[in-house]
Amino acid sequence: MLAPLAAGVVFGGATTGLLRATGMDRDRATGPILLAAIALFYPVFAIEAGTGPEIALHIAIALAFLGVAVIGHARALPLVAAAMIGHGLFDISAHVASDGPAPRWWGPFCLGVDVVLGGWFLFARPWQRGA
Repeated sequence: MLAPLAAGVVFGGATTGLLRATGMDRDRATGPILLAAIALFYPVFAIEAGTGPEIALHIAIALAFLGVAVIGHARALPLVAAAMIGHGLFDISAHVASDGPAPRWWGPFCLGVDVVLGGWFLFARPWQRGA
């Protein structure tokens, strides 16, 4: 699954480049919004292919990431970046689980996207550049 991982890294890099080029990375809400959007994919996959308990599990996981997005936005944006990287690790662990609801290529792809975006937000701290 090297190709999906590489594609995720490319898409993550392209996203950071686009955010930087347009100045959207300077808004405090950019990272939390991305984390919230990324967290909602698994409930969608679970609704499409899962059972009631699986849907409930993935909704609960998504709500946890949404909570971190809200708290991180209010108090500590590096927490949002770390949660984004953590979501990538979640994606790859769900990929390893044979009964995960996402397509088999999703885990490596999303790991690449999440780690690039989370690492960039964590280490580049684009929101500190100001307007």
